Amino acid sequence: MSDLAAPANADSKLTELNQILSEGDFDRLENLWMEVLGNSGQLVSSVAELAAAGIEGLRLGYEAEIKPLLELTWGTLGEGEDGAPLGVTAGDKAALGEALVRAFPSKQEYLAYFLDAFLESNGPMSVERAFFNACGIEDASDKVEALDRLRQLLKYKPGAIVYHESGWGMGEVLEVDALLGQVKVDLDEKKDHRISIDAIDSILQLIPEDSFRGLCYRSSEELTRLVEEDPVSLVQKVLEDFGSPMAQKNIKAHLTAGAIDAGGWTRWWGRAKKELRASGFYRIGDRSPYQVEKLEEAVSFEDELIARFKTAEWSDGRLAVRELLKGGEKKYPNVYPELASGLTDMLGSGSNKDKSLEICLFLSRVKGADDSWVEVFKLITNEEMVASLEALPVGEDPRKVFKLLGELRSDDQLPVALDAFICKSDNIRKVVFEVLDSVGADELTKICSQVYASPRMAPEACLWLLKRRLTGQSGTGLESLFERSSRELLILMVDLLEHLIDKEARLGRSLVRDLIKKIEPLMFYEDGSFFREAIELMETSEREMVYRRVLRNQEFLPNHTHRFLDIISQIEPDISLDDQVPDWENPDIIFSTSKGEETLKEELRELNEVKLPEIAKAIGAAADLGDLSENAEFTSALEERDSLVSKAEKIQDDLKKIVLIDASQSEEGTIGLGSKVSAENLETGERVTYAVLGPWDGGPEDGVLNYRSPLGQFFLGSSVDDELDVVLPGGTTRYKILGVESISD
Repeated sequence: MSDLAAPANADSKLTELNQILSEGDFDRLENLWMEVLGNSGQLVSSVAELAAAGIEGLRLGYEAEIKPLLELTWGTLGEGEDGAPLGVTAGDKAALGEALVRAFPSKQEYLAYFLDAFLESNGPMSVERAFFNACGIEDASDKVEALDRLRQLLKYKPGAIVYHESGWGMGEVLEVDALLGQVKVDLDEKKDHRISIDAIDSILQLIPEDSFRGLCYRSSEELTRLVEEDPVSLVQKVLEDFGSPMAQKNIKAHLTAGAIDAGGWTRWWGRAKKELRASGFYRIGDRSPYQVEKLEEAVSFEDELIARFKTAEWSDGRLAVRELLKGGEKKYPNVYPELASGLTDMLGSGSNKDKSLEICLFLSRVKGADDSWVEVFKLITNEEMVASLEALPVGEDPRKVFKLLGELRSDDQLPVALDAFICKSDNIRKVVFEVLDSVGADELTKICSQVYASPRMAPEACLWLLKRRLTGQSGTGLESLFERSSRELLILMVDLLEHLIDKEARLGRSLVRDLIKKIEPLMFYEDGSFFREAIELMETSEREMVYRRVLRNQEFLPNHTHRFLDIISQIEPDISLDDQVPDWENPDIIFSTSKGEETLKEELRELNEVKLPEIAKAIGAAADLGDLSENAEFTSALEERDSLVSKAEKIQDDLKKIVLIDASQSEEGTIGLGSKVSAENLETGERVTYAVLGPWDGGPEDGVLNYRSPLGQFFLGSSVDDELDVVLPGGTTRYKILGVESISD
C-alpha cells in the first residue's frame, strides 16, 4: 500500500469532486457521487478517491452531507448485511475504512473494518505497519487524532527529505526498521542516525520534495528550470519555506547559496522583480530592507503605488511618488492623473515646510498639475528653505531647488545659497558651491574668506574647504586658501580642533564629536607628508607649541598621535618637554571648579538614571518589531545605547582626572588657573574680561575662558602689560594684558 487513502488510479472524478466541495454545491456532489455508485466498474476503481473526497468534506465541516454518502458507499460495496461483495483491494478498503472511522469514530463496526483491511494490506514488517503500531489507533481515546498522526508518520518513508531542527541539518530517511521501531536517517552533521518512530515527528521536520529546500537538496533539474524560466515561482517557494514578508538580502542569501551564481544575482533579480510586480501578487518595498511580500489577492503594481501614496506614511509615500514620476503617464495611465490632485491636496493639509518643499519639487515635474504649488513655494522663507534643503531625503537633488528659486524667486536664489553654504551638510555645500560659482562668484569669494577668518562660525564649511585645498581642488573662493602655507593650515586645524574639543566638553553634542573625527585625517593627509611639511616651516617655539597641543589632545587623535610626535622629534631632535610641561598641559589632569565637577556628576547621573534606562526600554520595544537583522529601530537604539555608554565611561574617566582649582595658589599678577583676566585686542580695540576656569565651568558667553582652549593656552603664564601674538584660526591677533586678579578676590 502507498499513502493512506491515496487514489488507486488516475482515471477518476476526484478533481471534480474536490472542486464541487470547495464551491459547496451539495446537489451536484450528491449527483456525481451517486453516479459513481451506480456503475460498479467505476466504483471499484474509485473507492480510494471517494474516501479521499469524503475525508476532505469532513475537514471542511460538511459532516451532514458526507456521512450518508460514505455509508451508502460502504453498503454498495457489499460490505453491509445484504450486499454481495465486489472485488475491492484491501488497500482501498482501508482507505474507505479510514473515512468511516473519521465520520463515525465511536462505531466499532467501522473501526474493525478499517483495522482488518489495513493489517491485511500491510505485512508485519512493512513500513506502514511500523508507523501503524506507533499510533495505537485501536486503543486511542481520540480515533481521529490517532489517524491524523498515522497520516503524518507515513510521510517519513525512505527517501523523504527531512530537517533536524536541533542543528544536524538536512538529510533523508534511509530506512524504517519495523522490528526495532526505529527510523534511520542520514543528516548533514549526523550520518546513519537512528531515531525512535515514537519521536520522529517531534525531532525531524518534513521537507516537501517540490519546496525550495527540497529542490536544493536534490539539486534537481526543476530548480534550474525555475531559475531560468519561472523566477516568480522560485521566489514564492523561498517565501513559503522561510516566511513572508522577507528582506531582499535574505532572499538573495538563500538563492545564491544553492541556486543562482552570486555574480549573476543583480541581473537575475532585476528580471525577477519586474515579473513579481507584473503578477500582481507581490509587494516589493522601495527602501531598505526592501521587503518582498506575497499577497492573498492580486493587486496591480500601479494600484499598489497609488494606494501607498494615499495611505502610507510620507517616508513610504514619497517613494511611491518617485516611481510614478519615473514611469510617467505612459507607464501608469490609470493613476497618473490622481498624482497631481493628491499632491496638491497634501499641500493644503498643513504640511510642514520640509514636506512642502518636497511636494513642490514633485509637482514641478507632474504633467498637467496646476500652478497652485507655486504660491506655496514662494511663501517658504529663506531660513525655512535652508532648513528644508538640509532635510531633503537621499534621492532628491538640491539643484532642483535652486533651479526653481532662479525661475520663481530670483532675488532669493543668492541669499539662500549663501546661508546654505555654511549649513552642516557637505552634500548641500557641494551643490551650493557650484550655484554660487555661477550666480555670485564675488559673494562666494567673500563668504569663503569669512570662513577662513572665523572658522568657528561654520566649522563644517571650514573643514570642507580645507579638504578641497589639500586635494588640490581649486576654484572660486579658494584662492586665498591656496596662498596659505601648510604651516598656517596646520595651525588653523589644531586651533579648530581645540575649539571643537572645548565645545564638545561644554555641550556634549554628537555632531561636534563627528567634526572632531574629521580633523585628524586632514592633519595626516598624504600619510603625514602634509604635517611634516608644515612642521619644517615652523620655528622651534611653534614646533614646541604643536608638540604640546598634540600631546594634550591625544585622545582626540587616536590613530596618528605617535606619528605626529615622531615627525616633530625628527625635525626638532632637541625637543624635550618632560620638565617644561605645566600641570595645565598634562592630559592626565583636568582642572575644574567644584561647580564644574558637580555639573559633570549631574550629567553622569542623568545618563545612568534617565537616558540609559530609557534607551533600554526603547531597545526592548524595537526588538518586539520583528526580525532583528532587518530592524532599523532596533539597530538605531543599539547605536544610541553604545554612544551613551561610551559617553558615560568618558565622564567617569574625566571625573577621576579632576583636580579642583585653587585660585589662591596663582602667582599675583600672572595669569593662572582661577585668574580673572582683562585684555585688549590691539587691532580692534575690543576689551574682554574672562575667568580662566575648567571645561565644564561655562563658555565665553558666560565670561569663562576654558584653560584648554586655544586662547586660554596663550593667556596662561602671561602677566600684566604683556603683549601676546595669539595665533587663532582666523589669523594672528595681538592682545595686551590689562589686568589680572583672582576670582576669589
